[in-house]
Amino acid sequence: MTHCIIVPIVGAKKIYYAEETKKAVRNFQISGRAVSLHLIKSLALVKIAAADTNFELKRLSPVKHKAIVQACREIIAGELDDQFVTDVVQGGAGTSVNMNINEVVANRATEFSKTKIHYLDDVNMSQSTNDVIPTALRLVCLRLLDEYLRTLAKLEKSFSSKSGEFKDVIKVGRTHIQDAVPITLGQEFGAYSSLVKRDIKRLDEVKKCLLETNLGGTAIGTGINSSVMFTKNVNKRLSELSGYKFTPSNNLIDATQNVDVFLHMAYLLEISALGLAKIASDLRLLASGPRAGFGEIILPVYQKGSSIMPAKNNPVTLEVISQVAFEVMGNAHKVSLAFLSGQLELNVMLPIFINSLIESFEILVSGAATFSETVTKIKADRKHCKELLEQSLASAATLIRYIGYDKSAEVVKKATLNKSSLQSELLKGKILSKAKIKEIFSNGNLTKPQKL
Repeated sequence: MTHCIIVPIVGAKKIYYAEETKKAVRNFQISGRAVSLHLIKSLALVKIAAADTNFELKRLSPVKHKAIVQACREIIAGELDDQFVTDVVQGGAGTSVNMNINEVVANRATEFSKTKIHYLDDVNMSQSTNDVIPTALRLVCLRLLDEYLRTLAKLEKSFSSKSGEFKDVIKVGRTHIQDAVPITLGQEFGAYSSLVKRDIKRLDEVKKCLLETNLGGTAIGTGINSSVMFTKNVNKRLSELSGYKFTPSNNLIDATQNVDVFLHMAYLLEISALGLAKIASDLRLLASGPRAGFGEIILPVYQKGSSIMPAKNNPVTLEVISQVAFEVMGNAHKVSLAFLSGQLELNVMLPIFINSLIESFEILVSGAATFSETVTKIKADRKHCKELLEQSLASAATLIRYIGYDKSAEVVKKATLNKSSLQSELLKGKILSKAKIKEIFSNGNLTKPQKL
């Protein structure tokens, strides 16, 4: 996690923040965790874009411009991480965070330039907390989303690879956790691959919404203390600096008060997390045993499974995926409550959006990477899959086309009563020839549509 633990504002280290930050630290002693450095570094890039634009519009002197940019570059490089000390849980819609970075930049820039640089008049020129914080969060989401998409792509590739590896492993399918028609283990892993592909597509599509900013709208989107040229140029400059093509929203007032894009993002992450957890739950079932469960797949051994039961291998890396999903679900719910709490021209609950979204992204990236590593090491117990299929009566559905539903049901009942196979009952009752039975129960016939 890219949070710093908040330390008391005392000691020998050089402090660049000032009174407003100190007030925020005193006012919001809530979680003991500082705002994520993901946000701080993205906010520093927004400040560079603003300084460049104000300089271009001849509102900021060359000396001040150069010093502000230099200070922001130090922040982005991680050289001033210990200067950002406001709690993740704070009132004020992020004003404390904005004041913190403004003060740090101003005081560090003053050292560079030997010229007094004001934290509001210079560093915060043409800006408001209410446009720079949401814009920085958009940038954070885009960056972390790209990282998550790369991790998901690796996970999808892992499932796809296993789908090919297991393509000839025929096993019992299950519905209602009861025996159903046969399926290959490769088909099951292919379905998991497809689910992850859909996740990737859904998540990729939200990017265009994140690229619309309210930067330049200042306090409530009306653009007071800014200008039309600033709004246009600052978005263009941020695009050049970040590599993402930002544009000003068609309605800056709407974009300032309605942050539904972050709600959308939170629930897309929840959908993704739930999908991964569902797959992990399936794999735990398939690996259950090793002797009194399904036991169709073999999981890698990562650690001792028990302090009392020898040689126990628990599916720990699959269990953690479920826990990741629980966290992401909780974060999405927090975001929904924060969205609901927005009133009139501003949603003052932005700190909840920031903390919840960043946390969800971070644990999903780590969780998906762990999941991918596990999937690549899964092995099929081919022998056991075959044994279970032969013991099961699930293949009876294949008979319906040849002898009808009622006759097939009779064969199943006899096989159940006699503890025998379907094939033996078909032969014993002279219902089908040996050659026909072999054809019907061939691997290809059991797991794909039949030719007319």
